[in-house]
Amino acid sequence: MRDGIIPGMTTDGELKTRGLSLLLLILVLLLLGSVWIFEAVHANRIYPGVAVWGIPVGGLPPDAAAAMLEADFRLDAPEISMLGPNGSWRVQPSDLGLRLQAGPTLEQAFELGRGLHWSASLLAQLELLVFGVDIPPVLTYEESVTRHYLETVAEEIYVAPVDAQLFFEGTEPLVVPAQPGSELDVEATLKVLSPAVTGLSAAEIPLVLLEIPPLVTDAEAARAEAEKLLSRPLTLVLADPREGDPGPWVIQPEKLVEMVEVQVEEGVIRTGLDEVAMRAYLEKLAPALTIDPVNARFHFEDATQQLEPITKSAEGRMLDVEGSAHHIAASLAEGKHEVALLVEKVPPPYPDSATAHELGIVDLVAEGESYFIGSPSGRDHNIRLAATKFDGLVISPGETFSFNRYLGEVTAEAGYDESYITAGEQLEMGIGGGICQVSTTAFRAAFWGGYPITERWYHGQRVGYYELRGGGVGMDATVFSPHVDMKFVNDRSAPLLIETEVGEGTHRLAFRFYSTDDGRRVEKAEAMVTDETEPGPPIYELDEDLAPGTVTKWQSPVGGLTATVERRVYDKSGDILYQDTFVSKYEPRRAAYHYGPGYQPPTN
Repeated sequence: MRDGIIPGMTTDGELKTRGLSLLLLILVLLLLGSVWIFEAVHANRIYPGVAVWGIPVGGLPPDAAAAMLEADFRLDAPEISMLGPNGSWRVQPSDLGLRLQAGPTLEQAFELGRGLHWSASLLAQLELLVFGVDIPPVLTYEESVTRHYLETVAEEIYVAPVDAQLFFEGTEPLVVPAQPGSELDVEATLKVLSPAVTGLSAAEIPLVLLEIPPLVTDAEAARAEAEKLLSRPLTLVLADPREGDPGPWVIQPEKLVEMVEVQVEEGVIRTGLDEVAMRAYLEKLAPALTIDPVNARFHFEDATQQLEPITKSAEGRMLDVEGSAHHIAASLAEGKHEVALLVEKVPPPYPDSATAHELGIVDLVAEGESYFIGSPSGRDHNIRLAATKFDGLVISPGETFSFNRYLGEVTAEAGYDESYITAGEQLEMGIGGGICQVSTTAFRAAFWGGYPITERWYHGQRVGYYELRGGGVGMDATVFSPHVDMKFVNDRSAPLLIETEVGEGTHRLAFRFYSTDDGRRVEKAEAMVTDETEPGPPIYELDEDLAPGTVTKWQSPVGGLTATVERRVYDKSGDILYQDTFVSKYEPRRAAYHYGPGYQPPTN
């Protein structure tokens, strides 16, 4: 035993040392337990001290942190101002396609304090607890959204260019000056705007504009052209006027301005005469300037087999509407205001120089005749005059011959006399009595020529003249212009020449048809007569102009009947070309007597 120390006894110093060691051990164990508990709690959580742009997400599982970010994170600021020429647009980044990606952002937050050596991880976690960390979010930028937004803005700020224009106030040409337009350059603006959006910085971005030049920049030259065109009236004349021709035609500027055309060609305004409007104007003049060509009239000389002109032919004329309109427009463009109209010569189809061989008029193909023996002088005169209207006519192939067309007006001024005409129950005196003798004779020539007869009217009563010397009943044709006509078609390939002749001694009227004989043959059946009726009692009529007590016979009685005439036309092979029937229904006509004052007509 030394210094009062019993062997085996623990001293105070040793007790203190052991106590400190135990305390240290306990503290280490407590620290390790705390670390273990901390790690266990945050195994699936973000370590404390982590924030995303100021929003604390430490201690939260990633899904809960994602919900918090979706709810609290906003991209409404900072605002971006887009400055235009007449206004501005304030817009947030979120409106321009900037989007938060919560998942990738929280993946970064979750990895903080992990993935290192355990000691480094503990140190990182301690730093997060002590100092904290604020990380930026993961964002995506959809540039197409910005482009779409800019395209919408572009529609609002678009300013269309204004082309230079020419218009008229009365006859004065006036000009609207050109003005450029503007439009948003979307792509250039997008390049300036995108960095501000992705940088999340407040900014004022001027919109990039493009100037749109007008297509038509100047109208002054066109105004000068129009002024020159309207400086004085336009006068239209005929270069070679004939006696009685109309004209000249003067179009004043007040009317001419309505025919001025303003056109844009390759960005240039031009003025000139509107040829469509001028054609419409000229078409109204054309009828008065039209002169039909006049065919020669011929006789066929049987001895020489040649045509002998009996009247000369004459050229016709027609206004060249299309050519004149173009000529007038060109003349006005040269500053000329007096312009000659263009006319075309129209040659006659059958000039007096034509030969029988050229026309194919080489054969006598038909003849029709009738007699007017005993006709009163007025009737005789009218027959002879009307017959001349058809002498020497040439009818073209395919043409429909109209008796009334070639006859013309039947008036006293035309040279016709009064004579008996059929009208109602009694004959009357009228201008042109006897002309039906001529139409009847023409009908007979067409009948025997085998021509298709397209219009024929029978008389209301039988006329004795038409049945003289074998004329036969039912072979007449009455006319009364313009509604009652006699027509046939020249269906031969050659023209048809009509000759008329009046026998002085015989009072025979003949129509001869010359053409090319195509071998056709005509057969006429005997007229079938039915429905015969007797006339009624005589008519007595007072005529104050007759001598007292006298009586004259005005007309003889004629019975009524229906006559049916059949015709067959055969071609050169013997086949039937036409088979037609002509029916005539004649009413009976009573005898008529005119008497003077004091005569007592019979009562029976």
